[in-house]
Amino acid sequence: MCFLLKWSNPKKQPPSAAVSVAPSKARSRPRVTDKSIAQSYNSANHTNSSKDSSRSSGSATSLTNIREMLSDGPIIFQFRDLCKATDNFSALKKVGTTVYRGNLQKTDMAIVVDTRKGAGGDNFAAEIKNLGSIHHANLVRLLGGCINGEQVYLVYDYINGGNLWHYLHSNISPGFSALPTWMSRIQVALEISKGLEYLHHHTHVPTLHKYIKSTNILLDDDLHARIAFFGVAKIRGELGALEVTPKTATEEGEIVEVKPGNRGIRRSRSIKITGTHGYMAPEYLNGGVISPKLDVFAFGVVLLEILSGKKAVSFQASAGANALRKTLLTEVIMSIFEDKDPKCRIRAWIDPVLRDDFPLDCALKAAKLARSCVDPVANRRPDMSNVSMTLLQIQMSSKIWDDKMKNSKDVLTTMLQAR
Repeated sequence: MCFLLKWSNPKKQPPSAAVSVAPSKARSRPRVTDKSIAQSYNSANHTNSSKDSSRSSGSATSLTNIREMLSDGPIIFQFRDLCKATDNFSALKKVGTTVYRGNLQKTDMAIVVDTRKGAGGDNFAAEIKNLGSIHHANLVRLLGGCINGEQVYLVYDYINGGNLWHYLHSNISPGFSALPTWMSRIQVALEISKGLEYLHHHTHVPTLHKYIKSTNILLDDDLHARIAFFGVAKIRGELGALEVTPKTATEEGEIVEVKPGNRGIRRSRSIKITGTHGYMAPEYLNGGVISPKLDVFAFGVVLLEILSGKKAVSFQASAGANALRKTLLTEVIMSIFEDKDPKCRIRAWIDPVLRDDFPLDCALKAAKLARSCVDPVANRRPDMSNVSMTLLQIQMSSKIWDDKMKNSKDVLTTMLQAR
């Protein structure tokens, strides 16, 4: 299981991770309240070392069945329980840059560790309560959280399987993919879009992910997709309020309103831009503007990866030069549709692992959808509801094609056997 995140860790604090935690029984059910978070925080501050914490027993969150507790909402964990679950955040438990796999009362979990940035006390409890109430088949569930000193710990379900990046790109066996069919790839793309649609349009408060990329999409043993680490940007305080008009940057660096009708937030260029190169929308890179269209852009890049089997950013040696030439998938797809006959180029561009075994018309439609998602102008990108609807139509058309292909193969097999 691989989680790749880049978050800063204070020198003296053990790294944190998003963990799928196994619930245990409690003598009393800790609720996400101002009082409980204060108790958790005070307890954490009195914990002088991980060693002392791991020796503690019978804490409020040492529950025999955590999953039974989750019916009452997310859990405010005590730091000693997370130490116990991860063997004091042992390097052997590390599955990502700041992600640890843990086990508490025979339940696996993934724990994400981040630096505390104003998410303290009442605000932290409220955010955990809101995020923990978000449930969807294509989202990795947030089980709870913890504050310890200057670090924040987010505890998630642990998903067996791997991330989408590794399913598409095998370092051991180049040219091999664990998603070898067109139907499996369209299904994964549809499930990712449904997860994002739910976050954007069907939660009590619209929720942005902000860190959508192929390494943050997990596939379980049945190849069903789940979006990991939603809520990280919210806990970091990077999203602010979304019920405002879009903005652009002035020469002085201030973000100002340019046009009504969409959602954005006011930001200054002094704010640190965080994300992964190749997945960040231009309006965020250039002006720090955050809106749901930021996730739409990143999803478009992921869809391009699914269709082509190529990386979001790649480097090739330039002929006759010592420098490397950088290629962005977003630039490639724009170039393809500038051609007079994009259909031929799409056929050659689709992942060779599929061996031309895909419906070209559906592939063309999916590529057009991806191109619209990565449009450099945010207002021209579709919302995730429209993206999901289009992918559902592509899946239905692809299923008709797939059934016809299977029937043709069955007929051919029968004829050959009759000879």
